[in-house]
Amino acid sequence: MAPKLIKPRLLFISPVFPSPDGPGLAMRPYYQIVSLSRIYSIHLLVAGTTPERPLYDTNINKYCENVNYICRYRFSGWKFSLWHRSRRLMDNLKHFIKENDLSFVADSGDNNYLQYDKNLAMIASMTFDCVHVFRLYLTSVAEILKKHGLNSFYSLDMDDIESETRKSISKLYFRNKDFIRASRLNNESTIFFNMETKNIPGYDQIFTCSLHDKNILQNRFPDKVISVLPNVVPIPKNLKIHEVNGIFTILFVGTLGYYPNIDGLLFFADQIVPILREKSRQPWELRVVGALPQNKWRKRLEKFPEIEFTGWVKDLHQEYEKADIVIAPIRGGGGTRIKILEAFAHGVPVVSTSKGCEGLDVENRVHLITEDDARRFAEACMQLMTDNKFADEISRQALGLVALKYSPEIINQVWTSQLLHTGLN
Repeated sequence: MAPKLIKPRLLFISPVFPSPDGPGLAMRPYYQIVSLSRIYSIHLLVAGTTPERPLYDTNINKYCENVNYICRYRFSGWKFSLWHRSRRLMDNLKHFIKENDLSFVADSGDNNYLQYDKNLAMIASMTFDCVHVFRLYLTSVAEILKKHGLNSFYSLDMDDIESETRKSISKLYFRNKDFIRASRLNNESTIFFNMETKNIPGYDQIFTCSLHDKNILQNRFPDKVISVLPNVVPIPKNLKIHEVNGIFTILFVGTLGYYPNIDGLLFFADQIVPILREKSRQPWELRVVGALPQNKWRKRLEKFPEIEFTGWVKDLHQEYEKADIVIAPIRGGGGTRIKILEAFAHGVPVVSTSKGCEGLDVENRVHLITEDDARRFAEACMQLMTDNKFADEISRQALGLVALKYSPEIINQVWTSQLLHTGLN
């Protein structure tokens, strides 16, 4: 009898429970775990933000040997707010006295609390062939494991570059004359830049979501092994042939709790909607799908009769089936837009700004239409309203691109080739 194959053991550290139906922060680790479970025995450690383990998609249990949960903070509610404000105040005082000494990141958690966490001590006593940390701000958790004696091959999935993302959003706030938030995000960019400088050298393998981000990091860390592990989306098995039924449906997917999404929708509503009202010969509507926290920007957007808000929906598949086009009028942020890849996978043509599709290996007017000017963006939408042949062609090309470069099967290819290159068998 042939001996039973024993899989190498992987500790996967994530800030959220992985899920195929959540935001990008949950989707990226989900598809990594599903793919990597074929070659690894996975121990999932979720370092979350709530004292009690939150409800989660238990489907992830099928791909993991064990699932553990810890809270990154000792406090919750008003106590957390007080702790957060006091730590930020102390950090700003240090910065004022010493200059360029910003270091506090709330997302990293309370290190003084975590170093005494019994679950972390227990996990550190185990043996893993690889420890994979998802997101820079969880390197603090990995450092505690190292201090407890967990020696392993350590890989870090940056996803996007936190310092670059915050710098971009800071510029967006500044552009919109919100100088207080612009200053805060600029400070956060400095903090994350310092974190990157301090932590990245301690990892054996670094992953980013795009070649654009890889090149930025490689210039800063020329001696590190940095690889592109793209965001991926599954292609639905049964794609329906879409037909326009009276009203042309434009779809935007994204939470209104994320400022680049808010700015993108305001840009579309204030500058593009008036052009569509004047020029379009066909009735149309904009469906906004995503979480809807109450804020002043939402109230502004609700004044436009063409815009319909659905709130968060679990199954986006039906929304993409209804959509005639998907828009990504994004002007700030970082990483790559999973919403664009989802549209590609569902055969829906996309109109995006150059920032919206940044990091994706796409070609303008081959896989999508890219326009930064409001009038040209509106004209692109109207072209897809009337030119069905062109809309079908770019949708076909985009679907082929997803199958080739952004399907879940690519994860194991990238992972195994790069880790073998760095010496991990």
